[in-house]
Amino acid sequence: MKSSGEKNVCPATTDDFSKSFMYSIHELYFLVQKHLEHVLSKHKSLSFSQFLILVGFKCSPDRAVSQSLIAERLNLTEATVSRHVSTLVDLQLLSRSQDIGNRRKYTLTLTQKGKKVFDEANILIDKELTAIFSSVKEKDRAGIMKNFSTILSQLQSKK
Repeated sequence: MKSSGEKNVCPATTDDFSKSFMYSIHELYFLVQKHLEHVLSKHKSLSFSQFLILVGFKCSPDRAVSQSLIAERLNLTEATVSRHVSTLVDLQLLSRSQDIGNRRKYTLTLTQKGKKVFDEANILIDKELTAIFSSVKEKDRAGIMKNFSTILSQLQSKK
C-alpha cells in the first residue's frame, strides 16, 4: 500500500507531467528505433546503430575521423562504436588506417560502397520517419520543436 507522501513512479499511471513525458519520449524513441532497425535489417542488412555510425561520417567535415570523435558526436561509448566499426569495416563500408602521429589510434573513412549504402538507407529512413510522424499536424510541429529545443539547450548547458 502506498503511503500518503509516496509518489507513483509507474510510467503508465503517473500524473507527474515530467515523468509521464519522459517515459513517453523513451517509449517513442524505442519503438521508432525498433521499427527502423527492422526496415534497415530487411532491406540493407544494416542495424540502426550501424546506420548512426555512418551518419557520424556524413556529419563530419573531415574525410577521415576517429572512433572517439564519432562516439562523442553520437553520444555513444567508444566500445559500442568500436564494435560497430569492426562490422562496418568487414562489410567494406568503412576503411580503417593507422594514425601516423599515434600508432594506437586509427582513422576511419567512408568507402564508396559505404556512401552508396548510406544514401540508400537514408532514403528508407526518410520514408519511414515521414510515415511515422505524418499524424503530427503541420501547425503543431514548430511548437513541438521549439519546446524540445528549449529542453535540449537546458540539458546541454548542464554538461
